[in-house]
Amino acid sequence: MQALDEKNVPAYLRRLVVSYFTDRVLKYDTKNGPKEYDVTGGVPQGSVLGPLLWNIMYDGLLRLNLPRCVKLVAYADDVAAVIVAKHLDEIQHLFDITFKQINQWMDSVNLQLAKQKTEAVLITSRKKIETITLKVGDQEITSQPHIRYLGVKLDARLNFKQQVEHVCTKASAVRASLARLMPNVGGPKQSRRLLLSSVVTSVLTYGISIWADALETQDSWRKAGPIYRMSALRVASAFRTVSEEAVCVISGTLPLRVLAKERRNLYHRKTTTTLSAEELRIEERQKSIARWQRQWDAAEKGRCYQDMAAFEYLHRFKHDNSPECPSCPGVIENAKHVFFECPRFYPQRDQLENVLQQSIQPETIVEAMLSSKASWNAINTFATEVLIDLRSIERKRASDNN
Repeated sequence: MQALDEKNVPAYLRRLVVSYFTDRVLKYDTKNGPKEYDVTGGVPQGSVLGPLLWNIMYDGLLRLNLPRCVKLVAYADDVAAVIVAKHLDEIQHLFDITFKQINQWMDSVNLQLAKQKTEAVLITSRKKIETITLKVGDQEITSQPHIRYLGVKLDARLNFKQQVEHVCTKASAVRASLARLMPNVGGPKQSRRLLLSSVVTSVLTYGISIWADALETQDSWRKAGPIYRMSALRVASAFRTVSEEAVCVISGTLPLRVLAKERRNLYHRKTTTTLSAEELRIEERQKSIARWQRQWDAAEKGRCYQDMAAFEYLHRFKHDNSPECPSCPGVIENAKHVFFECPRFYPQRDQLENVLQQSIQPETIVEAMLSSKASWNAINTFATEVLIDLRSIERKRASDNN
């Protein structure tokens, strides 16, 4: 209430808040019948007013008159004291002043600092990583190589290696669990697959707006890239041999590095732009798509037909005796041959060309796909029917060989 008074909140609103805190009773059902509990502290989970009142009260902590090199950052009840200094003794002195003022403020509002949960990390660019021991009341804490703050692991070098390892471990477990719900044959539609895979993306990209640059290192990319690619493979119902470039296009998911840069740019621009949040998101997404297009144009893998996923993989992985098409002696059974040339699929191809009102060629197929929704659906139907026939032929061949 003191914080509301200091901010000159109207009297009728203060009376409303007083009523909110007075004679509150929680009623709940148990096996032994209804029970009541007098609420003397805290707010219900999901409360709308509770967090607002907390921010009003906690604002006093953030307005403490601290030394110029000290800054407090808070989210809910998690507070970080950022101290900038060149020498350890300066840090020790500044921390002692900061802790004393924080502790006094806590006492003034009847709050207690969880000293046992207090952690410290010494961020430095020096070759030798040092440690510092700080006194928090009657306890001493020693700086650690990394700490976790708001779910993000901050390390002494700010290279976020531990954060990448952490999110990759969690995302890998989530991906493995969801993979059972998304078999390549059968399973949910692509829209539902995309929704399920977004869970993996959310875990993998947690806090990525501040650690996006970590993905530029080979070590971090080797950990995060394959997880994202495997998730996209499930969306596209594609084989493991499909390249990252191709599977992102097929599944309609931004490449991970492109997505990371978009999130980082949104974070850095939101305080300096005059655009609304929605306008900013649209602008950055357009930039991401342009960046993705440039990467696609420069990619050595995944092109429309030169490097299209080949069906001769059966022979390459010793699942068939020959890479040749069973209907066309001397011709390799690759994607280009099956899609555009093989006489086995003349009926389906003729039906497709009647819908498109043109013959399909490797050079024109993409333009035809994008010309209209009907054309897209027709090509999608043709590809699906061809793959079903190929799988049927593959199973028959395997059965005959056995």
